[in-house]
Amino acid sequence: MSEIAIQTRGLTRRFGREPRGVLAVDDLSLTVEAGQVYGFLGPNGAGKTTTIRMLLDLVRPTRGEAFIFGRSPSRDHDVLRRVGAQVEDATFYPYLSARRNLQVLAETGGVDASKRIEMLLEQAGLAKRARDRVGGYSTGMKQRLGLAAALLLDPDLLLLDEPTSGMDPAGMASVREFIKSLPAQGKTVFLSSHLLREVEQVCDRVAIINHGRLVAEGPVQDLLDKRQDALLDVQVLPLEPARAALADWSPVDHASQAGWLTLPGAADDAPAVARRLVEAGVDVHQIVRRRQTLEDVFFAVMKDEPDDAH
Repeated sequence: MSEIAIQTRGLTRRFGREPRGVLAVDDLSLTVEAGQVYGFLGPNGAGKTTTIRMLLDLVRPTRGEAFIFGRSPSRDHDVLRRVGAQVEDATFYPYLSARRNLQVLAETGGVDASKRIEMLLEQAGLAKRARDRVGGYSTGMKQRLGLAAALLLDPDLLLLDEPTSGMDPAGMASVREFIKSLPAQGKTVFLSSHLLREVEQVCDRVAIINHGRLVAEGPVQDLLDKRQDALLDVQVLPLEPARAALADWSPVDHASQAGWLTLPGAADDAPAVARRLVEAGVDVHQIVRRRQTLEDVFFAVMKDEPDDAH
């Protein structure tokens, strides 16, 4: 039987008093098995960072419990020695070098990590800039240093909150491959991110929360298989008349590029879609069929949520 790295039972956090207080996390129950890369998804304000802070005992729950490797971090702080974390923006001493910042962290933790520091600087792509002051680093470089810091004491569990924020595509790809390699080293990763395509590529299992409540959870492939319908991406001009012409086709308006609509449909539906758009005076530039992605699942789940879910 696999060890349980993270478990929450009815985890709830309210800021302020009822009824005006903000219910940031609402009766959240999760189980994360050791050795997984587990994605934790939700829109801004969904309660992701508050949940991570409760796991680290930086914020106390209003009610409910959280456990790390079967132990409560609020009652047994020693279990947090098995945890490395990068929560929100990484912060370091700007007047010290990257190497010296990591050395200070190691000294604070009471360990000699000189060899590990050099290895982590290399893995983070910072070896050539290790002697430079961190104050001159870009946001992406600071994020990579934050990831190295989270791994400094060789933890069994990593809690990562938007670890690729501010990175260029090459940096994101490098971190993605690095995170994928961690379970083979016996580590568990709890990853909060807005980059759904990245999450789809690295995570074994995901949870989606909204207004602090769990709205979907399971293996990535299972969530994709539950919505097996193909999609049609339609490039049109002008957009608004196209949206009106396809209103009864339930278009999904989260396509990443202007001038595109996404709607459910198979390849056989493409001619009917094209005819309807042309009859409405809309120019059709492309119709592309594709399978659903985690991004599509996310937006479908959010669409199914009532506006007053909070």
